[in-house]
Amino acid sequence: MIASPQRPHFTATMMAAVPYRDMDRTARIILENFPEAPCLPVMTRSIRWLLEGIPCVVVDREKRAIYLDPSPDRETELLEFYDKVEQDDLDYFATSRKTAPFFHDMIDRIRADPPSDLKWLVFHSAGPVLLGDMLKQLDGRPAIHHETLRDVLIKGVAMKTRWLERMIQAELPGVEVVADLPETTLVNFTSSGGTGTRQAVVEAINEGFEGVNCTTMIHCCANIDWSLLTETRVGIINFDAYAHAEYAAAYSREFKAFVDRGGMIAWGIVPVQEDLLAEETAPRLVERLKRAFEMFVSKGIDERRLAASSWILPSCETVLLTEDQSDRVFRMTREISEIMKETYG
Repeated sequence: MIASPQRPHFTATMMAAVPYRDMDRTARIILENFPEAPCLPVMTRSIRWLLEGIPCVVVDREKRAIYLDPSPDRETELLEFYDKVEQDDLDYFATSRKTAPFFHDMIDRIRADPPSDLKWLVFHSAGPVLLGDMLKQLDGRPAIHHETLRDVLIKGVAMKTRWLERMIQAELPGVEVVADLPETTLVNFTSSGGTGTRQAVVEAINEGFEGVNCTTMIHCCANIDWSLLTETRVGIINFDAYAHAEYAAAYSREFKAFVDRGGMIAWGIVPVQEDLLAEETAPRLVERLKRAFEMFVSKGIDERRLAASSWILPSCETVLLTEDQSDRVFRMTREISEIMKETYG
């Protein structure tokens, strides 16, 4: 585990995918609500920016789908990919301004006028299990179940994450980087009908962060066997505390060991479902979070250590909400952070 030299003490941040399309509004909303730990936004539904450097990609424009094809006639691409990995050529895996202008624009704005409280910068990519579950082979099977493609995606994710970390550190020296590789489909692998062994999932997650030197995070908004994540080398576990706090608290022994060795918990307490959001206020959500927090403490996790190791987030990304609803989610996240900081010191 890579332990952060700074403790968050209920600092607020966010998930990356947003409904905004105007960069000025996006930057203003993020920096107003998350001045300590802004996040690089993702302002597109396309995943092409995730695939720069990945071989065997097939784009079916008619079906508006992307596949991975490991057939023998793609061997040249595979050999080039493995050569770049062997050479540790991070630039080959760069996220370009063409595919992800929002990343570069946000960094430019922070560099030009950094918030006075700026400590961290968060970026989100995709974990190797998630990416391999999303991307299909030509026969429709998930790419993660093909031995070569699985290895390609794990190594490609690690190289891209390292490039993003290096780029941010070069542009914003002194700011601590947090790399989140969400694994939102883990429930597919841990359900009774799922595929993939426990060891294979843990190894894939760890290898996706191979060579990364910054603080690491995994977001999973489903209810899973949480010991899967507490056994990885990740630094922050980000979960949907609005819906799943009670279930997660059942793994108190595993979470206690995780926190005791320097791990942190990101409480996703603000719902991003339209119907739930309409009913909630910041004070109501603070009370809900306090109950969840005390539930963990009652299970034996030290209160001060847990408070120092806690982040505040929405329960997931806001991309499916309207812009005004997203504004409200981020505003409540900030307000909850401020109240929790005051309450728990």
